[in-house]
Amino acid sequence: MIRRGSWVPLLPPAARYIVIGLVPLEPIGRGYDYVTPGAENAASLSLVEELFPLSVWGVGCLVAGIVAFVGLNMRWPVPAILGLFLAGCVEATLAGGQWAAVAGVPWLDGIRGPIITSIFALAQFGMAAGYFQQALNDRDAREAPHAGKQ
Repeated sequence: MIRRGSWVPLLPPAARYIVIGLVPLEPIGRGYDYVTPGAENAASLSLVEELFPLSVWGVGCLVAGIVAFVGLNMRWPVPAILGLFLAGCVEATLAGGQWAAVAGVPWLDGIRGPIITSIFALAQFGMAAGYFQQALNDRDAREAPHAGKQ
């Protein structure tokens, strides 16, 4: 039987800030790509991307990424959570279109795009859920000393 080790994989603060800060940069980069000239001429737009002008997808990505990035860097939980959740929603929607594009292709050729987009969507949802839970726990901890005093 393989025994699990006792190591707990925690990142030192400097590394943690870099890793966490990279997650909202993905929708910012994607949004930039969508709003800059020439994006509408791309030959490989997914079914979902074609539903709206690319500038709409770009603004959605940019707003979500910037709100999350500012919230994380300023240590404001509400913008961080909302930005990450919105980014997860946009990324999951775009991933759906990418998965539809490769669904009928032999061996799911071209799968790296939907996998990467899905991973970022799940990471953003996971971070939003985790930070939301942390905010609830912080609120409960602040209110606990006052719970018996009425």
